[in-house]
Amino acid sequence: MRAHDERSIDDIAAAWVAREDRAALGAGEMAARDAWLQADVRHFGAYARAHAVLARTARARALSSGVAPATAVAPSRPRFGRSRRLLRWAVGAAAVLSLLAIGVHRQDDDAEYYATRKGEILRVPLQDGSAITLDSDSQVRVRYTGTRRNITLLQGEALFDVAKNPGRPFVVRAEETDVTAVGTSFAVSLNERRSGGVEVLVREGVVDVADTQGAVAPARLLANYRALANRSHGIRIEPVPSEDLEQQLAWREGMLSFNGDTLSVAAAQFLRYSDTRIVIDDPVVGSRRIVGLYSASDPLGFARSVALSLGLVVEQQGKVVRLRTPESAPHAAHSMQ
Repeated sequence: MRAHDERSIDDIAAAWVAREDRAALGAGEMAARDAWLQADVRHFGAYARAHAVLARTARARALSSGVAPATAVAPSRPRFGRSRRLLRWAVGAAAVLSLLAIGVHRQDDDAEYYATRKGEILRVPLQDGSAITLDSDSQVRVRYTGTRRNITLLQGEALFDVAKNPGRPFVVRAEETDVTAVGTSFAVSLNERRSGGVEVLVREGVVDVADTQGAVAPARLLANYRALANRSHGIRIEPVPSEDLEQQLAWREGMLSFNGDTLSVAAAQFLRYSDTRIVIDDPVVGSRRIVGLYSASDPLGFARSVALSLGLVVEQQGKVVRLRTPESAPHAAHSMQ
């Protein structure tokens, strides 16, 4: 699915939530909303996220005003029983999201801070029409001026869908790296697994990647390219096939994708989303490589799956899951395969 299609879904969802917040919907509007909600399962997720954002910041009302709900979908005869059940599910999901979200707060520097707890994914619309999607256990600082849109990634990973405004650059700072865009879609991560630096992944448009102190040469990054920025090694650029790029952003849907990563790296990734730890005592086992797409919130399911494919044994004790070879498992007869 193209990035602008996803933004369209989230924009329409935000518009419906803002419309509901202003006043009760009429019968025709309710029918149009219900028809849109039941047309695609992704619509419910977007609708729930929009409710969560509204619960955390009154600014959501202004942020979504550019989309007209009445023209976003074509009204059709609703199946009232099913649509109402689905609508109750969506509102319930929104309530859960709003309870989990740390959300937005202001500090003395007049900036806004958005954050997520472990296991939470949150999409936040910004005042200029841009949007930030925060990964689990992530935090950003947002401060706009008249000439520049300043974002600081303080922790974790985030995807930025940037509204075009050539006269007001959108700049994301992550540690010692600045990523500058005018209108594009790109992700920035402080969780880079190979170099320990900053990873920039571009879905659409063009971004400039630069060291904040000018210690290394800046680089221009096109769509379907990744930059790994580290002051000691400079900025390394490499292509990313479209299908791999979408897999690397699978965390937006609560999934983790691995393509030749080691079991030890995968175990560390799951710890970002769950308090259940996957422990691998044998470095030979930890170096085994895996490929697949797994639910980020189900480390035990992941462990069972890789154990089956790699001939390993799974042992669970409370919030600790161990992966061993059969010969090294002291209680193999009682293990969970």
